[in-house]
Amino acid sequence: MAVDNYTVFLINNNGKKLNITQLCSNLSWRDSIETLGMELTFDIARNTEDDNIPDVVEIGNKLILKNNSTEIFRGIITDLGTERYKKAITAFDYAFYLNQSRTIIQFRKISAKEAISQLCTKFNVPIGNITSISTPITKIYKDKTIAEIIKDILKQATNELGIKYRLEMRAGKLYIEKYTDLIVTATFQPSSNLEAFNILDAIGNISKTESIQDMKNSIQITSGNEKSSRIVATAEDTTNIAKYGLLQEVESVDDKDISKATNIANNKLKELNRINEDTTISLLGNDDVRAGRILEVANTIFDLKGQYLVKSCTHTYSNSIHKMSITVEKVNS
Repeated sequence: MAVDNYTVFLINNNGKKLNITQLCSNLSWRDSIETLGMELTFDIARNTEDDNIPDVVEIGNKLILKNNSTEIFRGIITDLGTERYKKAITAFDYAFYLNQSRTIIQFRKISAKEAISQLCTKFNVPIGNITSISTPITKIYKDKTIAEIIKDILKQATNELGIKYRLEMRAGKLYIEKYTDLIVTATFQPSSNLEAFNILDAIGNISKTESIQDMKNSIQITSGNEKSSRIVATAEDTTNIAKYGLLQEVESVDDKDISKATNIANNKLKELNRINEDTTISLLGNDDVRAGRILEVANTIFDLKGQYLVKSCTHTYSNSIHKMSITVEKVNS
């Protein structure tokens, strides 16, 4: 790997590409598995009395952030705050558009992968990669955003297959992949004459919280027919119920999916029957680390050992120092 060297490019409304790196400060980019898309923020110098500081940034301009030759972010400026000597920039990657357009679309017994591909084709969303997802989709979506439809399709797949998927944009293209395919080894190279090392061997601050507020140790699956609604499958952990009390989740399925009800109940129990542990770690930065990635962690002080999913990640680059703060949770074995 190479020493970090970030460059910010602006593409104005006329399509002209400008290198604005020297005007930028306080670079920060973040994403989360709970939200769709990556956010980039920074300040850019502004001084109408100095001809050497051009006022070139406008809302709606496109931005590209690179580290050496690797693209980290590509998106659009959505918010702009102006002060006398600076502008505060907020940009989102092109997942922003998936949240803005609503549609009506029907799928008839096609795989989840094909359903998402059809939706992307309809709205001219470039596809980088969509992993194979065999779950059959038969559903009519009315007045839903593209993002809502994709999330619902992936939820159906997770319920049936017990596999979690990550949706994200890279270089302007859509990628949907299994969490388990996104395992990274994060290293940091402090300078060109020093070797890179694993950043998890140099953890800064660390804090851990535990909660059972979202735990569910009993799952009931009911038929979706309101006139004759009935329980069609159950799954529970009697040991956990005795220890923590009954914490029950009820979910309905369409009649066409009743044959999958037992599988859905078991997968839901596996997903929700747990103590939620969130651990926040401060580290040196690595661009490969972002929400939806899995890291191998070993920390005896906080009893962290094994694979941990990155739930959220915030990178900062200031004064030539790249740092990040990540929140992780243990991956179910």
